[in-house]
Amino acid sequence: MEPSATELKQKIKEMEQLKRKVEPLSDEVVTFDAWFHRRKDGIPSRHMKEILSADFSSRGLKGTATMEQFDKALVLYGVKLK
Repeated sequence: MEPSATELKQKIKEMEQLKRKVEPLSDEVVTFDAWFHRRKDGIPSRHMKEILSADFSSRGLKGTATMEQFDKALVLYGVKLK
């Protein structure tokens, strides 16, 4: 018996969640968009991507940085990951 569409959607969602929980190496350089995509589930929705990007740019993180640098900038912004 083949799985139903609902079961397949649930399985895909579970796999995506597991993928997001995998941490890259701390010295891996990523773009802000890639960092935000990986962390978006841990950032409260009221903190908009564009505002975070502007704040990070003012802190000297323009374009690319390590995951750790972006995480530290988020703490300086006043948000702790869930």
